[in-house]
Order: sequence, then structure tokens, then C-alpha cells
Amino acid sequence: MLTTTITILRGADTIGGSCIKVKHGEDSIVLDYGAPIMDSFGEAIDTHDVTHPTLENGILLDIQGQDSQPPLAYLLSHAHPDHYGLLSTLSEEAKVYLSDSSYSMMKISNLFYPESLQFHKLEACYQFTPGRAFSIGLFTVTAFLMDHSAFGACSFLIQVAGKTLFYTGDFRGHGRKSKINEFIYKHVSQPDLMLIEGTTLDGGHSQQFPTEKSVEASMAKLFSSNSNPSFVVAAGGNIDRIVSLYNATKKAGKKLVIDLYQLYLLEELKKHSPGLPPHKGDHLRVIFPSSQLSTIKKQFGEDFLRYSDRHINVHKLQGTDYVFRISTYAMQPYLNHYKEQGVSPNFVYSMWKGYQDKQPMFGEMAEAYNQPWQYMHTSGHAYLEFLQEFADRIAPKKLVPIHTLNGDKFETLFKNVEKVDNGEVIYL
Repeated sequence: MLTTTITILRGADTIGGSCIKVKHGEDSIVLDYGAPIMDSFGEAIDTHDVTHPTLENGILLDIQGQDSQPPLAYLLSHAHPDHYGLLSTLSEEAKVYLSDSSYSMMKISNLFYPESLQFHKLEACYQFTPGRAFSIGLFTVTAFLMDHSAFGACSFLIQVAGKTLFYTGDFRGHGRKSKINEFIYKHVSQPDLMLIEGTTLDGGHSQQFPTEKSVEASMAKLFSSNSNPSFVVAAGGNIDRIVSLYNATKKAGKKLVIDLYQLYLLEELKKHSPGLPPHKGDHLRVIFPSSQLSTIKKQFGEDFLRYSDRHINVHKLQGTDYVFRISTYAMQPYLNHYKEQGVSPNFVYSMWKGYQDKQPMFGEMAEAYNQPWQYMHTSGHAYLEFLQEFADRIAPKKLVPIHTLNGDKFETLFKNVEKVDNGEVIYL
């Protein structure tokens, strides 16, 4: 009788760099193959090693190992580098699957991201639609959309020889898609094993803003409280956050300024979520950074001209009723323009605080313009209370932590926990 095994190749004791092998007999599939961002102590990994990955420096994984044949496929849960970052290192024969919405995310991101963050195998990937089961050899896979800060993020229900594995990927219960968890509860029940993320258990994720709606409300309050321009640092790929900004600026009667990357990304994702901005006659304005304009011209010719009515630059500013969600480098001309007029900006930091702590430019900007950064952010990962609710509702026969620095905490917080080490084989 053929055996079914699960092996966490990386991720049992760290956040990021996830990679899991599911094997039945001699056949296997791999879930995620991400670039690691930290070691098991939470310390940053040498950037040179990550950008020059090898088996010797520990960044690449010996995925095939002692197996007689390579994996049938690699399944990507979502478009964050700590989950897809090493897929480009695979051989040309490797088959990579990702959701149609993740494909759209990466299609636009590949145009604008630096080389190190691009996914060079995208055009050769196989796309799946969440909710529709598909087969890879003897494995039956059903992906479910998850509430996460990456658009198109999915979990995987994998069935083979009467056994079931459920891999949550990265997820939460307090974003704009939180209702989809109810759909999952109806379709996933008592799997033989569930791999569940535990990112926030390290205590380094503030719950000052417990939900995405609370972030939006705080932004709307700030933008409405004065006529000063606001400059917001937020990830362009965090579509939930961009929607929060869009709604908050609309409520405050201000114009939201974004760049071409952001606009083209939103346009592309509207095929999956038609309610996303832009909308005809809305309050979006767009800057045309020279580097992005060069990319657009190379890829789409003069297509950008259809956005001419939205175009704005320093010379087109009218008053101060603007909120800028553009790169910190692109902010400088606008900041200097307002400084010359004696107008003080509002600074909003809307990302994980860890990034801010590592980059001195934020402190330099606060000092240069005599304005502190106001923090408005909620995590893209589930907090403990929801993790426990989710685990109770799914009720796995065995629960294994992954994507966490605190796997040891699970045994006292959850039921049916089996903590494993990287490389340890789990038999289903």
C-alpha cells in the first residue's frame, strides 16, 4: 500500500521562505517555494545570499532529495516573494500552478518590480480558478480564496487515496474578504492534517487597528480633520489598503494621488473584482514617473494617454486637498512644493512597523518636514483569537504550525497539535 507523507522543507520554525512537499508513493507536489526573509531566531538573512541562492548557502532547498523523480507540480498560494521567490530557480520542466488572480497581480508587478522580485516563469505557469477542483496525478486539489493582504491568496485542500491535507497559506479574519471564511467552513471539515500559519504569535504585530475597516475610519478622520495634504506609505500590492485609502479620501472630499503602476494594477484586477477603482469621474489622480512611463511605452505604447485627464504633477496642483500614495522618492517634489508655501504635511505609515524601523529615511523625512509619522495599519495575518476560531471550526485531526517563530506556543493554545521540525516526515 502506498504511503502519503508531508514534509515541511522550510517554514516550521520561521516566517517566510515556506516550502512543503506532499508525497504519495513516488509522486509528489510542492506547496510554495519562497525566498526566506529571516532565520529561526527572527534575524534577517544576508541579502547577498538571498539574491545569489545556492544549496551551499542554505537558500535553495534540495526538494527532490532522495526521491526517484521530480515533483509533478509546484503550487503557489499567493504573490508574496516569501512564497514565490525561489520558483524562478526551478528547471524549465517544472510545472507551476497559481490562481488566475495571482497571475494578474504578478503580470503587472513583473513590469514594475526590480529584477530581484520578478517571477520569470510566469508566462509558462498553469492557472487555476479558486473553488474548482483540479487533478495533478493522483492528487485532487481545490484552492479557496483567503482573506489576506495579497490579492488572489489561496489555501489548498489536497486529497489523495482517501486522505486530506488542508494548507491555509497566509490568511486573516479581519480584512475586506473576511466573509469568505464562512464558505471555507462549509467545504473543509476535519481534514487528516491542517498546516496553519502563526505569524502574529511573535507579538510583533500591533492590534491598535484590529480590522481593515478601523484603518479606513482612522484615515478618513485624519483626512477630514484639516486641509493639509497627506502622504501615505502603503504597499501598492495591498489592494485592501488601497481601497481603504480610496474610500477614506472620498469621504474626506480629497483627491487620491497614485502612480501608473498602481493604476495599471487596479485596472488589471478589475477583471476579478469589478468593484475596484478606478471609476468614471472619481477622485483618483495619477503621476507619471519617468521610469514607469518608460516601462508603459515599451509594453503598451501610447496607452497611458487615455489617463491624461487624471494626470497631475507639481504644476497642476490646486490647493492642498490631496492624499499621495506614491513612492517616498516620488513624494519629494510635492513635499518641497508645500514646504515652500509654508504648508505642513500629514505623514501616515500604513505598513508593518518592522520595515519602518529598518529604514532611516522615515526618521529623516519626519525631521526634515517637522512632522511625525502617524501609524495606521492592520496585519495581513490572523491574530490569535481568530486563529483559534478558525482551527476550532475546521477541527483537523492533526494541526501542524508553519510560517511562525512560535511553534512551541501552539500546544497550549490549540487542539491536536503536532509540532514538527523542518525535514521531519509526517505520515497521514
